[in-house]
Amino acid sequence: MNGGILLATIWCAIRTYASHADEMGESSLTVPQFFLKPEAALLSSPLDDPQCIDIIDDETIQHEVELVLRLGRDIDQGEDDEKLASAVDAVCIGIDLTNRPAQSRLKAKGLPWTRSKAFRRSAIIGDWYELEGDDIHSLKHGWTLELKVNEQNRMKAGIVEMTSNPLELLSALNEWAPLKKGDLLFTGTPAGVDWLKDGDVAVARLNDADGRLKSCLAVDFIIPSELK
Repeated sequence: MNGGILLATIWCAIRTYASHADEMGESSLTVPQFFLKPEAALLSSPLDDPQCIDIIDDETIQHEVELVLRLGRDIDQGEDDEKLASAVDAVCIGIDLTNRPAQSRLKAKGLPWTRSKAFRRSAIIGDWYELEGDDIHSLKHGWTLELKVNEQNRMKAGIVEMTSNPLELLSALNEWAPLKKGDLLFTGTPAGVDWLKDGDVAVARLNDADGRLKSCLAVDFIIPSELK
């Protein structure tokens, strides 16, 4: 028993943009695949309240900008897409952090690469934009993600470029996963993942089809003085 405490699950889709699969030397997926991050890895860092993240060294951690969905209710297995669409009550911009050297080492040994993805403050989110009804359908019509580091463009792509759109990802996950109110789904990154260094400032945005800002985050990355 958990004493009545509701714990959210952070689901993360992989290789949902062909451009990212290409840059990583991987093939695109015909069937969506997912990994998990613990709820304790979550960090809210909206533009008006930016947070600071400690990194252990330059060029150890890479950024991945993503659309994030939030579930407003429990989902029953087998729900049709029309009903699933209404379960997403909000979206935001997010950054999935990856310890790429650790991931490469673990992959090479055929081991799970949880350590490279589930570390502290590795799931960053911005402010939430609330949806109504089946608004999730509109995301694939002109909505875009973008990420700048030190005011320099790093990543930009449209939701339409995804090999499986957000609702298709949720539907595939619902075939087997226990989806509960408050769960988050990071929907995968486009091309442009790159290293983070001491002093970097990252700003990510989610824009609608008219270019209007719907969600934003800002975060600073530093190497603690005791590690320098």
